[in-house]
Amino acid sequence: MIKRLLCALLALSIPFAALAETSGSLPLLKISPDARSVAMGETGVASTTGAMAVFHNPALIAFADKSQGAFGYSDWLMDLSIQSAALLFKSKGYSFALSANSFNVPDLELRVLPSDDPIETFSAHDFVGGLSFGVKLMDNLSAGVTGRYVFQQIYVSEANGYSIDAGLAYRLDFFNMMIGAAVRNIGQMEKLDKERSPLPTNAAIGLSSNAWDGGDFGLNAAYEVKHYFADDTRFNFGVEGYWKQHLFLRAGYQTGSELRSVSGGAGLAWNRFHFDYAYQPLAEDFEASHRFGLSIDF
Repeated sequence: MIKRLLCALLALSIPFAALAETSGSLPLLKISPDARSVAMGETGVASTTGAMAVFHNPALIAFADKSQGAFGYSDWLMDLSIQSAALLFKSKGYSFALSANSFNVPDLELRVLPSDDPIETFSAHDFVGGLSFGVKLMDNLSAGVTGRYVFQQIYVSEANGYSIDAGLAYRLDFFNMMIGAAVRNIGQMEKLDKERSPLPTNAAIGLSSNAWDGGDFGLNAAYEVKHYFADDTRFNFGVEGYWKQHLFLRAGYQTGSELRSVSGGAGLAWNRFHFDYAYQPLAEDFEASHRFGLSIDF
């Protein structure tokens, strides 16, 4: 009985809008972890490059030019934060990658009965660790798969689980176009106290292209349709203007979310280093979300 009450109090402690962004729980698997994707309307199934592609479509890592390490930090709602990392190893014809991301909710107040002062404070944590493999089936066609271990903790209750992503990517010479499709978060969790936390299983298909190339200046564009099986269908759009592949300005828009719609950001690339930033205003009087990313080629 007390555990049920704790879970109910926890749900009330997290902002309602944040819960609306999940299919019951595990928002870590539903929120895009990398700054470039967020700035471009959370597109990614056909447009993400490098190590962060493992969070969107594992087939894309087969088209990577170099091995890469990538790190991301997201300042989400209030004191909620997301940390992510991926390590991509490139080989001829195939690539594999390790990835991890975590979601933390600190300083939740524990009460058994209504009171001004909590009995104590505690935290909730989600953690996901993954192994991805992508291979070129042909010069312009690749496939990929990701297997993940999923861990969830709320107060003293813990649950383990697994999820699997699978994807395809097809590259055309026409406007440097990429078509990507993926099914993500297929799996199951153990029971957390009395119930299992449902995974936000979804399917996405998208298109990205170099819409305009003017030499030093150019424009990339991305479009994506994403369907959550237990929720809704969303449409995501993004554009990226660049100068000499060193400086990038980005903007995006997505439908279907009560919390977020427009986004923007910038990127800077120099030699082996890439820095990305995304700004995403949030509805319901919440402060804006800021995302940061750093990647290093090797």
